[in-house]
Amino acid sequence: MSVLRKKYGRLRKKENIIVFPGTFEKLVEQGHVFVEQEDYEQAVKAFDQAIGYEPDFPEFLGPYAVALYEVKDFQRAKEIAAKLLHSGTADYVDAMELYLTISIQLQEYDEVEMTIDALIDEGIVPPDMLNKFNYLRELNGRLSDRYADDKPAALLQSFTIDEFMEMDALTQQYALASLEGSNLSDILPLLELIAVRDDVAPLAITFALTLLHQAGHSDEITVRKFGWEKVVVPASMTLPGQDKLTKEVLEAIDRLLFQDPSRLEMAQGLIEKFAITAFPFGWGNQPVEEIATAYVNYIESLFSGEPLPETALNKLIQQIDNVSDLS
Repeated sequence: MSVLRKKYGRLRKKENIIVFPGTFEKLVEQGHVFVEQEDYEQAVKAFDQAIGYEPDFPEFLGPYAVALYEVKDFQRAKEIAAKLLHSGTADYVDAMELYLTISIQLQEYDEVEMTIDALIDEGIVPPDMLNKFNYLRELNGRLSDRYADDKPAALLQSFTIDEFMEMDALTQQYALASLEGSNLSDILPLLELIAVRDDVAPLAITFALTLLHQAGHSDEITVRKFGWEKVVVPASMTLPGQDKLTKEVLEAIDRLLFQDPSRLEMAQGLIEKFAITAFPFGWGNQPVEEIATAYVNYIESLFSGEPLPETALNKLIQQIDNVSDLS
């Protein structure tokens, strides 16, 4: 067995052509990186190629389904999630949660309800995840009622803030995101309560603020994230990533990394993640070129493993990058 064979495993074939060793692994790695960067379109492209080599390789089916979900290709997402369930994954309950979340988006409410009932009745759901599945079932029922009765705001209007706070972060985000384009007049007080709390996940606060903006909410509210505090009027806000500073930073990073497309994509993903996660806050009064250069240095440190100088800007960039969708 050659050194390459030992390093990368057996050779793979695609349409009778031997694939260069490491190609599959590289695609899977790229897909995972793009998911971490929330660049889901690029993740899907990488995983689309990878699955051609190994259709049932379980290690990437989860992030593949998540990426498809995020680009709203729900039918394919469900197919991949089903593959994951049938792969014998050790994280069966987590995989089932993903499958059910996708099924809700496909409006397959009866299937979701029957599946959750069966999982709970048969004792498959561990005690520490019962609340999550119960809220998923409630969410499914409320969405079913929403579409059956044509009541756009039925999803959250009967929730109290305490009930919302008992949801896990992913369910909170899903519940809020599903309201985009709806008539929000009945739930404005609840959205405002969510937006002003400092113990709500940063992305959920962002969702609540953008919904308040959508509704033209003109009252002043005080938003708190990461120890920061700011008074905003939602109706007057610029949406995440659309502010002048973010656009200028993206232009500056394009100038700095135009000869290195892979690092440029990575930097753009990091900047866009910052704009959404930190919203309505930014990088402070830092000059545009300094912010862009800090991202270049941060990416280099990720590749080299060398620590960055502990400046306030470097710490801020790293802090926001380390925030996950579930925190």
